[in-house]
Amino acid sequence: MRLRARFLKEDAVRFISHLDLARTIERAVRRAGLPIAYSQGFSPRPKMAFGSALAVGVTSSAEYIDMEFADEIVVEDCLSLMNQNLPTGIRFKEAVEIGPELPTLMSVIDRASYILTGNLGQNQDLGLKVQRILESEVIWVERPGKKQTRQIDIRPWIFSLEVLKEGAGVGSAALLVQTGSRGNVRPEEVAVHLSWDITRIRIHRSGLFIARGSRLLSPLDVAHC
Repeated sequence: MRLRARFLKEDAVRFISHLDLARTIERAVRRAGLPIAYSQGFSPRPKMAFGSALAVGVTSSAEYIDMEFADEIVVEDCLSLMNQNLPTGIRFKEAVEIGPELPTLMSVIDRASYILTGNLGQNQDLGLKVQRILESEVIWVERPGKKQTRQIDIRPWIFSLEVLKEGAGVGSAALLVQTGSRGNVRPEEVAVHLSWDITRIRIHRSGLFIARGSRLLSPLDVAHC
């Protein structure tokens, strides 16, 4: 039996790494006594696969995980048992059973939405900076490679950017970008072009999606298709 679940990563655990998050969920599965399936071989591992990894310091209301179980389980019981054994800040919200033919999360998720929030500097016009980004033909960023730093144009992978709030010295913006193996935009790269100090902003991942033409489906929606 395969299960796909959505869970939250909140403020209390926003500074743990993706590896620590995975280990925490593995321990919760064991403590809950759930019949998780294991891989074969010399060092068996629980059959669990995450969606796009979340950076340290970023919160999220839309993290996804696929889990395979050796026996049938009741979805509601699984959610309850997981939440009883997880620390504050990680909460499973919903889950659905998925078939064995459904592709892995990492292979299909290709859109991510974020909310960026930070203090505005003197005379900073957030709306104007957003407009400049959207009107730009290219937006170059530097990324370190194995041998040298690479220059990458991320403009084709920014699908929408809009101001949510601007006033009293605070601003926030909603961002939708490409993610996955075919292209990836880091929200902090956009924040830099908004003239925000990336060490002082808050980033929240509000969604992970699978693009189907002009439609954006959540990984749980796809499970029902």
